[in-house]
Amino acid sequence: MNNRIVIEPAFKIREIARNALAGYWPRMYLGIFIYFVILSGMMTILDLFFSTIVNVLLPTGEYLPVSVGYASWLYQLAVGGPLQYGLALFLLSFLRRREIDNGYLMDGFSHFGKTFILYLLYCLRIFLWSLLFVIPGIIAVFRYSQAFYLQVDHPDWTASQCIRESTYLMKGNKGKLFYLNLTFIGWYILANIPSLLISGVINSAVVFFVLWVLLSLPVLVVDLYASMSRAAFYELLTERLVVTDGYERDQREG
Repeated sequence: MNNRIVIEPAFKIREIARNALAGYWPRMYLGIFIYFVILSGMMTILDLFFSTIVNVLLPTGEYLPVSVGYASWLYQLAVGGPLQYGLALFLLSFLRRREIDNGYLMDGFSHFGKTFILYLLYCLRIFLWSLLFVIPGIIAVFRYSQAFYLQVDHPDWTASQCIRESTYLMKGNKGKLFYLNLTFIGWYILANIPSLLISGVINSAVVFFVLWVLLSLPVLVVDLYASMSRAAFYELLTERLVVTDGYERDQREG
């Protein structure tokens, strides 16, 4: 696989995502909502009922009690791989064929062993790089960012192969993907304002969860937009999609 440098600017990649989603926003939004409920929703529920208090020592010598959700962490470790694979399959199937099948989101559980190992390796490598400092950890996130897309396209590859190929493909492209993600920061800030209003105000766990889900709905719009843009970035990176004279074209169609 060639190491193509993505030359398309961020605004063009976002345009590709918007053009693809035109007329399909509600149906694709449902898929993102399902993914959100299965991952973030379940993690939040587990945090509400299964957490422990850890006293963190501050530079002032005082201790700050911090709630740590151990159950949600274990849950994310268990399902993170299959769900990342399922989301990649869901996005690529739509981007390539305009095929919308929410069942794809759960397809990773049919390949649980491989997706789990890839997620474990992905997290372990990012953690080890993060031990050096924050910046190497962030760079590692982008270095391995294509691993699950590659696993979808190459189900016979091992987890190490997906990681290696992602590392190769992202040479010279990490900054471009970082900037693409950065262009969504303003939208995320605006979308998260409603959720911030209930933080620390509501004591009831049930009421908090219901309001949190409702107020997270605007964030999922941005999530869908950003996720589709990242999928388009992968298509450009692997040369499945090319842009000529300002128009995108699927390479497989000639």
